[in-house]
Amino acid sequence: MIKITAAGALLCAAAALAACGGSDDKAASTTAGAAGPTRELKFELTDDGCTPANAKVEAGAVRIVASNPASTKTDEIELKNADGIIVGERENLAPGLSSDFTLDLQPGVYTLNCTFANSQRDNGRLTVTGTATATKADDALLTAAVADYKDYVAEETGELVAATKRFTAALRAGDTAKAKELFGPTRFHYEAVEPIAESFGDLDPEIDARVNDVADPAEWTGFHRLEQILWQRGTTVGADRYARKLLADVTALNGRVRTLDLQPAQLANGAVELLNEVASSKITGEEDRYSHTDLSDFQGNLTGARAAFDLLRPALVEQGRAQLVARIDARFAAVQRGLDRYRRGTQLGFALYGELTPADRRAFAQQVDALAEPLSTVAAAVSR
Repeated sequence: MIKITAAGALLCAAAALAACGGSDDKAASTTAGAAGPTRELKFELTDDGCTPANAKVEAGAVRIVASNPASTKTDEIELKNADGIIVGERENLAPGLSSDFTLDLQPGVYTLNCTFANSQRDNGRLTVTGTATATKADDALLTAAVADYKDYVAEETGELVAATKRFTAALRAGDTAKAKELFGPTRFHYEAVEPIAESFGDLDPEIDARVNDVADPAEWTGFHRLEQILWQRGTTVGADRYARKLLADVTALNGRVRTLDLQPAQLANGAVELLNEVASSKITGEEDRYSHTDLSDFQGNLTGARAAFDLLRPALVEQGRAQLVARIDARFAAVQRGLDRYRRGTQLGFALYGELTPADRRAFAQQVDALAEPLSTVAAAVSR
């Protein structure tokens, strides 16, 4: 997980607007830069949610910083627009961790939510004032990056639907071995675009929740519900209704992603979120706890993060950030080399999670964190 730097922490203390804490605009700070004012909002995650619960900021590029001093009941911050779409979030903020994301925010009222395991909380609000601003999304290279990324997401979700049809057909046919064989390769396509899927807070839990993420296990559906049936029970009996719902949900996702409006910063934020999930939670093996197909998920996450970064590369180079690009490229390569050690000539393509030693897991998490550190600076670079 990305930690807030000392320089970042000083922004709040030096702010003209106010110190961190309190309510409304007291969460905000501003600092001037070559590209114009940078606004920063700081929130703490507490057992009750976000502190402050409500905040105010002027339109433009805004960095949202979330820290979790000690709460074990809240580990996620998310920001939703008026349509209920999650435009930015950070998850897996265990006690002592901090992270941030940057967005170009236009005037309006956004929903601010700090939660845990998809639990329902009273929502706060972020009020964005001022007038609509031009953003770097107007730049030709960034416009092309967003358009191409939307095409990439549509291609992956289309592949997800096709793969899910094969997977659920095996389940309905009672072919346990075939369904197990198809589980990991099907999930790969979901993992490659997971941040976009998570924009739809109603669909993602239906598709990808683990049993500990749902308040009522009787309502648990999706990939991991089927994974439990296949590996823990060793059967397809009872899988039919979950298979049908999974196919309906991924089909709905495929339709909805094609209408989603994105900004360049969301590509960068999503890439970092994919890596953070690997380093902070998936590396423990908790994701695919029954099948142990986690390494295929890791590759899907890495592939998705790389796709987003590669599309932003031309704009970064044009900005004179070739050294940053080279550093990120080198660290992507290092992570991929580490993962390639576990490639196997199977349908899954990778070893099962159990082949990783504790030392392997630590080394891999360190490599992913080392990549996420420079990658986390890209969102600000492609914002206003």
